[in-house]
Amino acid sequence: MNYRCAHRWAFPKWGGELIEHSDDLAAPAGREVTVRVTHCGMCHSDLHVQAGGFDMGGGKLSSLERAGTKLPVTMGHEIGGEVVELGPDVKDVKLGDKVIVYPWLGCGECMVCERGDDHLCPRASRNLGIQLPGGYADLVRVPHERYLVPIGKLEPARAATFACAGITAFGAIRKLDPLDAEDHVAIIGCGGVGMTAVALYSATASARIIAIDPDPAKREAALAHGATMAFDPNEAGAAKTIGKACGFNIAGAVDFVGSESSSSLAVNLVRRTGQVIIVGLFGGEFRMPLPMFALKSLRISGSYVAGLHELRDLVALAQRATLPQIPLDLRPLAGVNQALDDLTKGRVVGRVVLQP
Repeated sequence: MNYRCAHRWAFPKWGGELIEHSDDLAAPAGREVTVRVTHCGMCHSDLHVQAGGFDMGGGKLSSLERAGTKLPVTMGHEIGGEVVELGPDVKDVKLGDKVIVYPWLGCGECMVCERGDDHLCPRASRNLGIQLPGGYADLVRVPHERYLVPIGKLEPARAATFACAGITAFGAIRKLDPLDAEDHVAIIGCGGVGMTAVALYSATASARIIAIDPDPAKREAALAHGATMAFDPNEAGAAKTIGKACGFNIAGAVDFVGSESSSSLAVNLVRRTGQVIIVGLFGGEFRMPLPMFALKSLRISGSYVAGLHELRDLVALAQRATLPQIPLDLRPLAGVNQALDDLTKGRVVGRVVLQP
């Protein structure tokens, strides 16, 4: 294989379809590594990247272009593959290693990055699949070997999803207080990340999981992967119905949608002293009467993917324990535009994984 040429699927204009093209690659320098992509998960946030930004509410949109992202953009940040080239200073990985790639890269030099929280870097974002070419390709150049996590004997297609769906779910549920078996946690939105959260939480905690999603197929899948009950948020009186079914004892709600309606449902569902963790990036504005923060003693926080150390922790957990497995839909990379359309229209249960 020619490692000096990467074949990518990228969009040349914001909102446009992805087209195939080729880029020349220089030989890896320093501690750079070239990974041959074998699997790349598809994330709902790719739809926002393709659109060029996020809905910030009030008619305002963020702009990836203003933030420095340059066209064409090769998306894909759930990257799994094989190490095929090493820079001259690489020490800790070797040719042929099966790895997943941590894609949320910061400056790599500040204290935040050095503790493994590149995703929160205050200086710079160099995320693979957004600012840097990602995994909708046959080759990916990784700036430093420390961003590679060996997977051992884990299933490569499933391990690839750990880089976003896995650590986003893992990082969010880790923020929940330890709860008892009679407590309830609401998982709002049971797409790929939400479904992963249902599976991980059912395997690592004792509280009862309440799955909330308008899609009956996703509700059914959530019940199969550890949820105790499942509800449609669009039914009349849904909040009251859900609360009553749980004895009004919902200690936490994790919102994997991140819309105005889902965040409102979350804060209305949790009991006094409850936690709400907002993860999804659907967009809009959060609105709530200020006195309710005090009257309900609410704690509301955000959770944005997770650190490199948490990816390593998740891989280690998967290697020593059998985790519930969410559905995977393996598709050829050449069908990426159809896959994005299916994701846009809510036709995906679990996670799409593309294969070059």
